[in-house]
Amino acid sequence: ELFDLVEEVQLNFYQFLGVQQDASSADIRKAYRKLSLTLHPDKNKDENAETQFRQLVAIYEVLKDDERRQRYDDILINGLPDWRQPVFYYRRVRKMSNAELALLLFIILTVGHYAVVWSIYLEKQLDELLSRKKREKKKRMGGKSVDVSKLGASEKNERLLIKPQWHDLLPCKLGIWFCLTLKALPHLIQDAGQFYAKYKETKLKEKEDALTRTELETLQKQKKVKVKKPKPEFPTYTPLESTYIQSYDHGTSIEEIEEQMDDWLENRNRTQKKQAPEWTEEDLSQLTRSMVKFPGGTPGRWEKIAHELGRSVTDVTTKAKQLKDSVTCSPGMVKLSELRSSAQTPRPTKAAVALPDDIITQREEDAEAPEVAEIPEARARRRRLEEKARGRRQRDFEEESSDEDDEDEQRRERPWTQGQQRLLELALQQYPRGAADRWDRIARCVPAKSKEDCIARYRLLVELVQKKKQAKS
Repeated sequence: ELFDLVEEVQLNFYQFLGVQQDASSADIRKAYRKLSLTLHPDKNKDENAETQFRQLVAIYEVLKDDERRQRYDDILINGLPDWRQPVFYYRRVRKMSNAELALLLFIILTVGHYAVVWSIYLEKQLDELLSRKKREKKKRMGGKSVDVSKLGASEKNERLLIKPQWHDLLPCKLGIWFCLTLKALPHLIQDAGQFYAKYKETKLKEKEDALTRTELETLQKQKKVKVKKPKPEFPTYTPLESTYIQSYDHGTSIEEIEEQMDDWLENRNRTQKKQAPEWTEEDLSQLTRSMVKFPGGTPGRWEKIAHELGRSVTDVTTKAKQLKDSVTCSPGMVKLSELRSSAQTPRPTKAAVALPDDIITQREEDAEAPEVAEIPEARARRRRLEEKARGRRQRDFEEESSDEDDEDEQRRERPWTQGQQRLLELALQQYPRGAADRWDRIARCVPAKSKEDCIARYRLLVELVQKKKQAKS
């Protein structure tokens, strides 16, 4: 900007203001105020009043700043930059328009392109000259005949080396390329249309293939319809109401029912009993680990232990009883065999007396009520003493049962599971007829079932056994 201002004014700034070169800033300010009053466009009617006033303001802005004033003093001493300095070209280019800049750039590119073409030509000439000298040396040194094909190739290369002509200039090359593209434009459009048509065909084929695949998949799915296998349900042992079979007499006593059920269980065990393999030390250790893994009170405990060992439930329970009997008794501990022997002492049974049906039903209803409500204090004390005397291993055969009324109602409504049925059968075998508090002990062995539930289930089983016998006969 300072160089442009110096070129525009073409006068010494100090002379323009009418002050000395070493004048102070206050003198320069006074001179500027005087000239501004005379050169202002409102007071000066000259045509160049605006340019003169603009130059005055620019000169004052340069001279009032110490740094810019020092630069102006250097210009007065050294002069403006000439062609040997890059600032000269920068100032010239900065003043050019866009069209002038584009023309200058095109000229520079044309010259550069022509120079590159000549450099390529000269490089090829140099390579050809060096290869020719090598061939001549080989001829002189060896005197061997050179291949005719190599000589022919070198001659062809020499012919191809043509000097750059005027049509190798960049503007000529661009014009030739533009003409050729105009000629080839219809063919290019045709090729583009063919390519687009092929692209559409491929897309349509892909869509058709996808549709056919989906149709095939749907057909295969329709053919291969998965049929869900019905889950096996455990039998609930409900009596058939459609077929009438003469049921047992409700007037029979509980002792007769127990006798019939024990006979049926013994017969079934004889038919289903198989010779089990002998017990090894590993089996015994596995039995003890399984008994610890499934402690007393676990639903279906002996079925799970038998599944772990791969044996029958009766085989596992008998072996567990043998192990418990063989264990030495600590003080205060009672053997299971002694309990069983004391439990198996038969009670004096009453003689059966033939009575009419109405009296028998009254006896049964009246007898069931005291069985449920009868819990004397002496029996409770004896039960506590027995629980204290029993060892830890003897409690594995017992199941904890709650006596709450709301749970009793839920138990009666729940059907008997296969595990509960199996535990009831095992308990009936373990506590035979005549044992003390037989049904209380059986109810402890069956989880989630009370004494009344066990007695009702027992009678239902006896009825089923009688129906089977009648069906066979």
